[in-house]
Amino acid sequence: MANQTLLIIISAGFFVIILIFLLAIGFLIYAILELKKISQNLKTFFIQTEERLNPVLSETELTLKSIRKVTDDLGEVSGSIKEVSKSINEITTNLNTLSLLINELRVSILKRTLALRVGFREALTTFIKQLKERR
Repeated sequence: MANQTLLIIISAGFFVIILIFLLAIGFLIYAILELKKISQNLKTFFIQTEERLNPVLSETELTLKSIRKVTDDLGEVSGSIKEVSKSINEITTNLNTLSLLINELRVSILKRTLALRVGFREALTTFIKQLKERR
């Protein structure tokens, strides 16, 4: 009887081990199937993401090209502005020089005019004195 009890215990233990082993295999198969679904969903997600990102990337490239063109144009415009600024500076310098020359000419003309007035006044005074002396 002890042999039979031992055989029953061993058989029950073996049955439990086989049952646990089958449950583990079933769980592993279920986990593998779920991982396969997850893998397929990730693949679909990546494909959809790539399809959505391709136009965005193309648009980004066009935007970058436009920005590069605008910055190049800004470089040209700033160069033109520098040239205009230099020209305006030269014009200002020339106008200042011209203003100084005109001022010197005005002063010179004013001095000559004053000298002529004084000379004319003296000549007129002398002429009138001489006329009075002759009478």
